[in-house]
Amino acid sequence: MSKQIINQTQNEQTILKKFVDSLDRWLTSEDIGINIYGCVECNQCGEACAWYIETGEEKMHPKVRADFIRKVWKRYKTPMGKILGKLGIIDSPNVEDLRENMYIYWQCTLCGRCTLACPMNISNRSLYRAMRAAYTESGLSYENPTIKSIIESTEKVRHSFGLSRDYVFARPGLFLGYEGVEVPVDVKGAEYMFVCPSAGNTKIPELGIKLIKILNVAQINYTISSKVTDTGTEIDHIAVHHELSKVMLEEWESAAEELGAKFVVVAECGCDVRTMYIEAEKTLGRPFKFPIISIDTIMEQAIDEGKLPVEPIDESITFHDPCYVVRLSGRGEEYRRFLTKIVKDFREMTPNREYNYCCNGGAGGMRLPENTEKRRKISRLKAEQIKNTGANLVTTPCAVCYLNLKDTTEVYGLATSDNRKARMLFEIVYDAMMKALKNRNEEYRVKIPYVFKTMSKEKQIKHSLSGFMEQLIQSEQFPELLKKLKDDPNVHAYAKENPDFWEYFNKIEKEIMSIHNYLTYGLKIGHWVEV
Repeated sequence: MSKQIINQTQNEQTILKKFVDSLDRWLTSEDIGINIYGCVECNQCGEACAWYIETGEEKMHPKVRADFIRKVWKRYKTPMGKILGKLGIIDSPNVEDLRENMYIYWQCTLCGRCTLACPMNISNRSLYRAMRAAYTESGLSYENPTIKSIIESTEKVRHSFGLSRDYVFARPGLFLGYEGVEVPVDVKGAEYMFVCPSAGNTKIPELGIKLIKILNVAQINYTISSKVTDTGTEIDHIAVHHELSKVMLEEWESAAEELGAKFVVVAECGCDVRTMYIEAEKTLGRPFKFPIISIDTIMEQAIDEGKLPVEPIDESITFHDPCYVVRLSGRGEEYRRFLTKIVKDFREMTPNREYNYCCNGGAGGMRLPENTEKRRKISRLKAEQIKNTGANLVTTPCAVCYLNLKDTTEVYGLATSDNRKARMLFEIVYDAMMKALKNRNEEYRVKIPYVFKTMSKEKQIKHSLSGFMEQLIQSEQFPELLKKLKDDPNVHAYAKENPDFWEYFNKIEKEIMSIHNYLTYGLKIGHWVEV
């Protein structure tokens, strides 16, 4: 046997050992007692899984996915399995078997719907989550370029899409600068620290700025942190990289401690809700240091307290229950209560609440491009749900759900790219708020944050997004950054809704590029360029 073959064999043995040791480590006693040994082979889980219902593919069946996990664990981690495997009486899955089956654990959103159909209450998602962790800790998941990029980008710049801090802040900085709206940054003593997930600040920054305006109008005592630009959603739920997820959570805590915040705010991201309310304590091995509050809870409380004026909008609305928010975190009823305060005509999907079908986008469903064709096929169920309500719009409190609903409604002819049917929930709140503000001639209230009211002008500049932008504009990298922003699809999406924005942008570009020594160039807070 050649040295090359020996080395390859030894390498595969090392990978296999890492894999099964990791799988054993992350399988809980409940996983082993119920999820591994409790299956009665009724196959009812398949009747609840959209990925199996719509494709009919054997490997998409929840039990088939789970059985391979059972096979690996029993062969290598039970005394009987070790004996029978060595005797050749039972199969001994090898690294190639692991590679061959890897994709099936990412052609699943770990939505948990299959558990609802199981008479034994088996949590396949818990088994799959342990399996993803094993693929990552053994190094096999790095063979998928998207998962590899998520991990390496998070390690390098703490952002799963690989965006720099400057890029993350520059887009909303430009949008809000154009509108003259301020955002507090690194304000010590603010009650709430708000952090935006990477899917939000990467894919929909032009929509996310509406949340800032809502917080300003409601006079919420909040700040954003310049040190945290990603919540770790994709690390926790796509890569299932527990070590890196722990680091991300600890960095949240450090940022909140440094600012003296009382609460950490979870934005409209389903996976973040699950992470912060359920998974964080498991990952850290202790409770998260700060109380968690949902941005939706903050908005509803502000409405109830009369701080956020709203008038219900006229469009008919249906609601998509994000799996990670409702089925997996138990937060369904509060959204029905909330919606009655901002819409006149609310229409339920069938089924709904914890029985609702997944959007099929979360936890890698949409992020991995190789899933696109199958994901869209499976989303026929969701398109039919939406269509059958007859509602004008579908809303959801999750950025990834929104992105997939937008795609689904366009693919199935319920909407076009120029006429969206899908909305983030905060967009509905924003529309109801602006309707009320316009009737009161109080649109100006969107501009100034609560914490700025008692600050000096000098301190405002130091702790504002416009102050951050002023420093960025004076930096050596800004001309190159500006070129990228000019081609950015989200900038173009914002400009499409605000045509005069390009005049503003071009003025910045012209003046910055014409000044050779732009390091000396400064702009005043809230008035970067006179248009």
